[in-house]
Amino acid sequence: MTETKKTKKTTSKKQKALEIEIEKLKEEIDQLHLSAKRSQADLINLKRRTLEEIQINKRKTKIGLFSKFLNTLDELNMTKDSLPKEEAFKNWLTGIEMIIKKFETTLTNEGLTKIDPQKGEDFDPSIHESITTEETKTKKLDGKISHTFKSGYTIENTIIRPAQVILLKHINN
Repeated sequence: MTETKKTKKTTSKKQKALEIEIEKLKEEIDQLHLSAKRSQADLINLKRRTLEEIQINKRKTKIGLFSKFLNTLDELNMTKDSLPKEEAFKNWLTGIEMIIKKFETTLTNEGLTKIDPQKGEDFDPSIHESITTEETKTKKLDGKISHTFKSGYTIENTIIRPAQVILLKHINN
């Protein structure tokens, strides 16, 4: 009988040791699951941040490139405006106008939006830049746009260049 008691005690000790080992392994499994979930969340966040950075860099590149194109577009418009109005230059004028139109269409298709304020519109400092003022005797036109000197442009709600305008300023008689 003593042997049976010893065997039971030994079995009981082994069983407790195994139970303790099982608990340790369960804790280790839980830690590994938690670590895997954290790693998965880190990976998802990394992908999101990387995509955001790619979009930001694309946008910056587009803005930089379009800014350079706008200077060329301005020069084409100045060339068109400086051509003599005589019949001999009619074909030249038509050709330059076609080039300008195609250039503007291409830029628009790539996301560029023109800011072209009209006479009498309210001045908005977030999209307009006043370069000078003109006097007016009409009080209700005070602070309104007289005309646009140079068109402005936006891309993806970011102003690349504000429209340069001449404002009307009321003067007393």
